[in-house]
Amino acid sequence: MAVEAQDAGQLVKDQRRAVSAFFGTEIPNPPDQLFEVAEIIRQEGLFRVEPFYLPRRSFPKGITFPGQQVPMSTNLYRYIKEGLVNADANTLPGQWVILDVTQRPGYEDGKQMYPDTVQFKELLATGRELGYKRGIVVPDYCRRVPEDSRFAVSADEIDGSVGYVSKVVAELLNIEPDRVTTPDYATFYYVGNLSHSEFGQVNTGEWFRNSFGHGARLVGGDSVLGGLADVHDWYSDDHYGVMGFRLQVSFSSETL
Repeated sequence: MAVEAQDAGQLVKDQRRAVSAFFGTEIPNPPDQLFEVAEIIRQEGLFRVEPFYLPRRSFPKGITFPGQQVPMSTNLYRYIKEGLVNADANTLPGQWVILDVTQRPGYEDGKQMYPDTVQFKELLATGRELGYKRGIVVPDYCRRVPEDSRFAVSADEIDGSVGYVSKVVAELLNIEPDRVTTPDYATFYYVGNLSHSEFGQVNTGEWFRNSFGHGARLVGGDSVLGGLADVHDWYSDDHYGVMGFRLQVSFSSETL
């Protein structure tokens, strides 16, 4: 679903059809800025994106809905109960997002690459260099990972305490850096069930925005561990050759 090819009315119609299959929910109009940002992404040649409305709905344990392929991870409910993640970690935020839907590749000894554009690869390589200058040390076991890869980039570097990825992308899009993040697990799970089952069909994982305890993040999506139902934790400052990422841009929604 190419954002630039649709007007607001058609976008709402398409998302209403998709969302109603899950929740029967009415959705608000997308803000004008969504189309402006999508056009910049297209012009800059960053990555493949699609717009989604994420209705303010939770996924209680045991819930089923039309189109559901797999249940949500049982780990998540345990983490919520133990206070290791936010109490609303199984809830969608009720907002429009532009989500990077670039296909995550399968594992090839850390040398696997997303089908990224030259422009985005250059951004990643530049970001890594900035990270090195700030004292970020990549472990020797990740040296085989290409400099312009999405793998072996820590969550802190993507959208955390360092955040060079989100900052550089936000600057290009002329928006605030805190609006460029990795998706949370609930968003990943919902979109994966809605229209992108491939998110859970390869033996690599990706970072999520959810904090876990102190100094960690949720990660998941690995087909070996459950695909869309896979979620566990990893240190947010670690570089891991099997862990990639995708980005989303968040928008406030107009009222119905």
